[in-house]
Amino acid sequence: MPSLINEAGPVYWRSLDELARTPEFAEAVRREFPNDEWDRLPAATRRQFLQVMGASLAFAGLTACRWPREEIVPFAHRPEDRVPGVPQLFATSIELGGVALGALVTSYDGRPIKVEGSPEHPDSQGALSAVAQATVLGLYDPDRSRQVILRAGGQEYAKSWDDVAADLASRLTDSGEGLAVLSEASSSPSLGRLRERLLAARPAASWYEYEVVSFDRERDGLRAAFGRPLRVLPHLDRARVVACFDADPLFEHPAAVRLARGFAASRDPHRPGGMSRLYVVEAGYSLTGGRADHRLAVPASQVAGVLAALAAAVMGRLGLPVPAGLGDAGAGPSPDSFLANLAGDLLAHRGAGAVLVGPRQDPLAHALAAALNAVLDNAGSVVHYHELADPDRPSHLAAIAELSSRIAAGSVKTLVILGGNPAYDAPADLRFAELLGRVPNAVHLSLYDDETSHACRWHLPQAHPLEAWGDGRAFDGTLTLQQPLIEPLYGGRSAIELVAGLLGSAPVSGWEIVRESLRAVAPDGDFEVFWRRCLHDGLVAGTAAPAATPQFDLEAVSQLALAQEPPPAPSANALELVLLPDPKVHDGRFANNGWLQELPDAVTKITWGNALLLSPTTARELGVAQEDVVAVSAGGGASVEVPVDVLPGLARFTALLSLGYGRTVAGSVGNGIGADAYPLRTTAAPCVIPRATVRPLGRREKLACTQDHHAIDTIGFGERNRRVANLVREASLDAYLEDPEIFRHMDHHPPLEQLWKEGTYEGEQWGMAIDLNACTGCNACVVACHAENNIPLVGREQVIRQREMQWLRIDRYFRTPQGVAPNEVEDAAMVFQPVACVHCENAPCEQVCPVAATQHTADGLNAMIYNRCVGTRYCSNNCPYKVRRFNFFNYRKRMPDIAKMQLNPEVTVRSRGVMEKCTYCVQRIEKVRIAAGNDRRPIRDGEISPACAQTCPTRAITFGNLNDPSSEVSQLRADHRSYATLEELNIRPRTRYLARLSNPAAAHGDAGGGDHGKETA
Repeated sequence: MPSLINEAGPVYWRSLDELARTPEFAEAVRREFPNDEWDRLPAATRRQFLQVMGASLAFAGLTACRWPREEIVPFAHRPEDRVPGVPQLFATSIELGGVALGALVTSYDGRPIKVEGSPEHPDSQGALSAVAQATVLGLYDPDRSRQVILRAGGQEYAKSWDDVAADLASRLTDSGEGLAVLSEASSSPSLGRLRERLLAARPAASWYEYEVVSFDRERDGLRAAFGRPLRVLPHLDRARVVACFDADPLFEHPAAVRLARGFAASRDPHRPGGMSRLYVVEAGYSLTGGRADHRLAVPASQVAGVLAALAAAVMGRLGLPVPAGLGDAGAGPSPDSFLANLAGDLLAHRGAGAVLVGPRQDPLAHALAAALNAVLDNAGSVVHYHELADPDRPSHLAAIAELSSRIAAGSVKTLVILGGNPAYDAPADLRFAELLGRVPNAVHLSLYDDETSHACRWHLPQAHPLEAWGDGRAFDGTLTLQQPLIEPLYGGRSAIELVAGLLGSAPVSGWEIVRESLRAVAPDGDFEVFWRRCLHDGLVAGTAAPAATPQFDLEAVSQLALAQEPPPAPSANALELVLLPDPKVHDGRFANNGWLQELPDAVTKITWGNALLLSPTTARELGVAQEDVVAVSAGGGASVEVPVDVLPGLARFTALLSLGYGRTVAGSVGNGIGADAYPLRTTAAPCVIPRATVRPLGRREKLACTQDHHAIDTIGFGERNRRVANLVREASLDAYLEDPEIFRHMDHHPPLEQLWKEGTYEGEQWGMAIDLNACTGCNACVVACHAENNIPLVGREQVIRQREMQWLRIDRYFRTPQGVAPNEVEDAAMVFQPVACVHCENAPCEQVCPVAATQHTADGLNAMIYNRCVGTRYCSNNCPYKVRRFNFFNYRKRMPDIAKMQLNPEVTVRSRGVMEKCTYCVQRIEKVRIAAGNDRRPIRDGEISPACAQTCPTRAITFGNLNDPSSEVSQLRADHRSYATLEELNIRPRTRYLARLSNPAAAHGDAGGGDHGKETA
């Protein structure tokens, strides 16, 4: 008897085409092999192959077999000697945006092959973001700079480090007159110490710091609120109510791993004190917005107005004087019910709340958040403030503007640029690329010979973070060390080594510089013991920045509010354009990383490029549709051509566009991918651009979007909703506590009986549990799987043909009520579901393989025997989860031996014509099994962790032995929230899910999983 449970419930869909059931979507689902095209696959040329493989073909890997000369310390213990073929773990760090992330790197015979999170580090806690994990691919990138280059008279000359040192020495004066240094944001104590020495030795020199993505507006807002800039560090595990205003702490924040783990802990339905509640106000969907219990979509310029109204409401209820100007602080909407409930919730949980504001918001918004946290007693309990190491640093925009002014005036004779790419990403109104031509001697140290290098006289190859000594500070200020795992492949040097050379002394190694810096914090006693302990841990314990207890200045906030100009209301003829750092290539620095280019965006599911995001209503009023190419202009100035992606959840008349694409000198992977949005970014409007216009160009561009790929839908959308239980299951916390069996009632089917007598499964039987209540959709697991299992890249054209090879995908679903037409969808709730091979006990794939290439192992794995596979793809067609991937290319044939050094030697590299899929990281299972056997002991619970589970920031993935009733995975499978997808097929998957819970406020009363309100303009 079919289930009718879904006929009155919400509808889950992945794209507007799926909801509308367009003929194109229906045809894609109907085809037996969706990734087969009518045209034949052209033979891959060597040029095409290099383009998609990028760093996977590391021609310079010949040097990868060299042993590091400096002494480095294994993470676990120092063996008497190295054993060839046995991997070692080393603690190090990777700095991004001036924040050092603790990393644990796996090295095989001197070859780093995988980057994971350091369990000792306060910000990593054993996990790592997708971007940080992908840095290992950049190490072996063949497009990296290989030599010192001098550009003069329109020619390029290969030079040596001695040549550039001699040239600099001849041009630098003792006073440093005419010398300027431009660096990326860095928290390195060593670089800071060298900067002070340089400015002391050459007092006429100047130093500037520029970063596209920064917290400068937060610094300015807290300076107004407290009299000095501070760093905000929320402890979300302690929060009962979290309110995010254009903030994405679960993904975009530098300490996102730490914050996501704390948030996941607060969402435990059985947590003492109750499950937390999340409110989000934003212009377009973020990953934090996807987890919101209540969400309000408003233009970014009006977020401060909403926050001002909230501050006025809270202070009024507390009987406090409302700062002057709050009523005029913004022209934002007045969603009375949303604000009333949020204000009431914050007041009901004083001392257990957090009001957070994102870095794109004006200083007023940050000052108002500080005011709210102060009057609600959240400061010091949930929201902590820390002192900054550089409180007097000017903002990055002010720094790059001042440097540009000095260059234009002709006062800069020698400019040394340490990393970064300002010729590409500096504000457009500064015309920095043109100004570089006026500097007589511009020197650029970078990993790539990029846009900035081409505009400079000298280009110097930079050492990769995995090749160089260094240090930095975590977001909480903890001193973190960076040690090399390999000698520089291309003779690069680090920023600290170059600055040491500017001091005019003899060449000093990074090892010596870092050791000297560490002596400043070393305790009395044997320094060598302290040094080795710090290298072992990857950090210096007890060095977090001191906590601050600032006094709030109400009058200063009032003055800031009075000075705030009301933002213009966006309209169809004057859109509000929001420029965002891309979640994959960031500000463009990772554009040549194939893993990140091919990684689907968590929200849009777009790969290999960017798009202009519009809501369905805005797109309809502008007369544009999905994949239409439009020209976006800002205030009648520069124009950018970009395709449109229509997506629910955006504020009306708001457009979102990612930065970091449209590179011209990125490398063979990143060149020409996407549209460059930097021409629209200015010093006056670096993030939110008012009065933007969109003009259709009358042509279309296919997006490499995976949202409709591998759809679990073979019986039609309506019939699936009538007959099959929801793949994603949700309920409110109140409904779950009232009826813990609610999720099992969502699936009605006859008892599932086997046609034969089942045997008894002895020994370990592996299984997995994925908690949808913890998953944020961050994609860290996808990159971890990619790195661990030697998954190939296929390139943009093959992604469009549905031939991407990732074993693990994150399905993003939108949820709307029954009966909502596709052209009426303006707002929808969002939920993520990781999907990989679920290792069915009654596996449909095993039943149709004509050569028995896929079989069950004794411990319950659905295993692939690659050398048996003949590529019929029957298994893929018969897989209801659509998780099998077919190799259309023979990557092995064109891969030179040295290129294989980048790959994991414990995982087979598959060839053309072979099917592959998730193996539960069987190589990790066997490794632990052998170790346990050698020790004559059973495998301990939690000892085996697949790559996806190991790197998950929220610990949403749990793996273990199902035959052990005390194992964590067994206990999770017995949880009331546990369910199996497609259970009615009786395929008995080993991977089960835990349903997602929402915690809407009673006044909102959305039992389906939270309120996602529209703006009320």
